[in-house]
Amino acid sequence: MTVVDCHAVTSWDKANKKLIVHHDQLEPCDVLGISATTANVHWGKQLAKAWPAQVRVLGGSHATYIAKGPHSQYKTPRYFDGFDYLMVDECEEAFVQFCDGWDRNDISKVPNLCWFNELGFLQMNPSLPLPDVTKLWPAFDLWPTSFHRGRFTTRDYDGQGGMGMTAQMFSARGCPYGCKFCADARTKIREESLDQIERQAELLASLGVTCVRIYDDVFTIKTERCKQIADIMHAHGLWFRGNTRVNLTDPSLFRYLESRGCVELGFGVEHGSARMLKAMDKGTTPDKNTAGIRMCQDAGMVAKAYLLAGFPGETLESLDEMEKWMLDTEPDAISWNLFQPYPGSDVWIHPERYDIKLPENAFDKFWQTGDEVTEESVYLDLPTIGKTDLVRRFRDIAGIIDNRIQHRDRGMVMA
Repeated sequence: MTVVDCHAVTSWDKANKKLIVHHDQLEPCDVLGISATTANVHWGKQLAKAWPAQVRVLGGSHATYIAKGPHSQYKTPRYFDGFDYLMVDECEEAFVQFCDGWDRNDISKVPNLCWFNELGFLQMNPSLPLPDVTKLWPAFDLWPTSFHRGRFTTRDYDGQGGMGMTAQMFSARGCPYGCKFCADARTKIREESLDQIERQAELLASLGVTCVRIYDDVFTIKTERCKQIADIMHAHGLWFRGNTRVNLTDPSLFRYLESRGCVELGFGVEHGSARMLKAMDKGTTPDKNTAGIRMCQDAGMVAKAYLLAGFPGETLESLDEMEKWMLDTEPDAISWNLFQPYPGSDVWIHPERYDIKLPENAFDKFWQTGDEVTEESVYLDLPTIGKTDLVRRFRDIAGIIDNRIQHRDRGMVMA
């Protein structure tokens, strides 16, 4: 088995906003497996079409939520061109069975497997139960290139300008909260063992990694476990950051995390309007969001706010509230994004509840954020705000973030 860094075989044409695939760097293989979200599946399709492989398989959240979702209009080959098969759910174990079956020339009973028959209809084998995460191990040692060295956080935490060699890891999967824009809402939390996390931290440190992004949906959901993970990171000399919610703020925990090398916490604030937060089923308020941001700052960590414009129900007035909250609260950094109805979310599953219609063939544009947002990339027709007004205010607020906050995510959604 070979792991390939897709960034090493592609480059980005910024002027034309398109991916360039370096065909001469694509090594022939028997089975090509690509995992993709909706935000990057169009790049996955480009790679699959170009790769000299016997068979090409798509896994990940996009394939899962389309194949197992309620909307038949998306279950057609044109949305998955470039791939021969799909694999749904968490298929670490099932994909091994696919590779073994391919060698034996019999994949007919491989679990989690989907394909389009000769009439173009999607067929699906039964799925295995979700894997036991305590028995899985990320193959960091198979990564073919050095881990990325770049900006890890906005703060100069060690005299390196916030730069470091960075890797990502999960300590748990799942999120019990019910945000309407999220496909991972109301899923069971499945935790890795502390011994697993210890071994991963040790391996990453031995590979030269200095910074770790902990990608759990809610890193601080269990206080004592969170402290134990922080101790592990600290023991191996790793700076780290994670994500949390404002209803899980604890000043003593925040101070402890900072003392163990946590330099940043990201908060799913989403909006500055109480009405919009209720529409999203966030279970928070603007005042609680402000309190959580400031508690993080008081502990000495960077407080990053994830903000979202264009959710159903958005108005010019709610965007004014967003701007006011942002300026009054002053988080250290902001991720400023346009809402898109990602497959798996409640908005996607039940568009009629939100008075919207799902877009056709829009997946190639769902990744656009920040300065990339135009009227053409706003795919929902909202009865409460026109596309022209939404884009204008979106860009106004982006400019205010640049001038007043100064730290705004501009990168495209790549993972």
